[in-house]
Amino acid sequence: MADQSPPIVVIIAGPTAAGKSDVAARICAQQRGMIISADSVQAYRGVQIGANKPSLEERKETPHILIDVADSSENYNAAEWREDAIFCIQSLLGRCNQEQEDTATTPAADSNRRKEIEEYIQEARIEKGYLDSDKGEKEIEKILPVVCGGTMMYLQWLVRGRPDAMRPTPKAVEISYKTIQEFQDNDNDYEGAVKHVASFDKVFAERAQQLTNGDWYRLRRTLEIALTIEEEKKKVADDSDSSSRVANMVEQLYSGQREGDLASLGFDVRCFFLCPDDRMSHTRVVDKRCEQMLMKGLLEETTELSLSGCLPEMAERAIGYRQTLDYLSRDHKQEGEEEEGSKSKLTTAEKEGFEFYLNEFTTATRRYAKKQMSWFRKDKEFMFIPVSLKLDKPDRVDAAANAINQLCKLSREDYEKELSGGDKYLSGQTKRENEAQGKTMKFYTPERHILIPGSKEYENVLTEAIQCRQRVRSNNNKKRNRE
Repeated sequence: MADQSPPIVVIIAGPTAAGKSDVAARICAQQRGMIISADSVQAYRGVQIGANKPSLEERKETPHILIDVADSSENYNAAEWREDAIFCIQSLLGRCNQEQEDTATTPAADSNRRKEIEEYIQEARIEKGYLDSDKGEKEIEKILPVVCGGTMMYLQWLVRGRPDAMRPTPKAVEISYKTIQEFQDNDNDYEGAVKHVASFDKVFAERAQQLTNGDWYRLRRTLEIALTIEEEKKKVADDSDSSSRVANMVEQLYSGQREGDLASLGFDVRCFFLCPDDRMSHTRVVDKRCEQMLMKGLLEETTELSLSGCLPEMAERAIGYRQTLDYLSRDHKQEGEEEEGSKSKLTTAEKEGFEFYLNEFTTATRRYAKKQMSWFRKDKEFMFIPVSLKLDKPDRVDAAANAINQLCKLSREDYEKELSGGDKYLSGQTKRENEAQGKTMKFYTPERHILIPGSKEYENVLTEAIQCRQRVRSNNNKKRNRE
């Protein structure tokens, strides 16, 4: 990697099943780097299969930071991830002492998490031989930060800066949670909750009305900000200048303005999007990935986490976990389930229910991959790197990694020319071809690759599904009896 100032930070995005992690790991192996995960679910401890986390062996081979940094009970959000990601980048580049945050204003939980992150990075440096532990206070060797993941909001916040939404106070978070919970307990009174949020100010009324019906999470986040503003108003009630400042804060909320983009912090940011060269073939890979997750035990994992209360709220809303939770909690009797002792007959309706779940899961995943492609085609910061699905996996990973390495060797000026050169350069051509292929996707016909009805694999997963649903139903019955 070219030795230039400011230091390079590599960002790797791509649709589901495009090989992001493999390409990032290859670059790290070639350029003395470490991966910073940009995945909203992988940040939580406990989840594994549904989060598609790298294995322990893969994490030992290539250190992955910002995986397993939050407990299931925590609300680890985009703002916290962005701050942690910047901290990781600074640490890898040996710049923490130059740009250290004010620890007096840092929440204790964040401070403890940063300490754990720093310890992990230090251990990884020693393990990989990037730091000689016997030489003590020598100058820290710089490590290439490779930010890799598919959570679009996280990457946007990191590259373009944090939007105008302010950070809520702990008190506001607590009150908001309890308030929204009360509306949910009252027959899921979403309309009533919207009216409550709207009562604080016109800006919050407009924000609440813009949300998708039933989006409790974002409605709760809006209430958190409304309550935080109310706290500020009470503090400055007798101070006209401060009152004007708070009023101005309200006016600027949700304006779309951003601040603190990564480049402004002194980094040469190189953003890449791994783009499959054949969308039809890639979609088949996506379908197969979903089936493989079920084969690995997604149903069992979701059941265990749900019954133990250890499934993070973020994971509950994530594709895979969300469809699985819906399926597990569905009324069995409505699906025609019959019982004989502790066993269940595999009725036609029951199999249809499983088929519906599997189709929901694969369809949602395909739609998300499509959304990722559409989102990043519009983002002028990302260079599109074609990924040839005709090549064997090792060859296509090498090809993509080599392409990124070569682009990182360019001067910033030459890199900008290629980035903004449109169809004259590979990135523009790849974007255009990807968009054109989208028109043919209406002819895509889903097909099974592993879980084919009647196969041993299918019957095994179906049996697991029935057992998991019985456990969930039994737990729900016990709850109702206690009530």
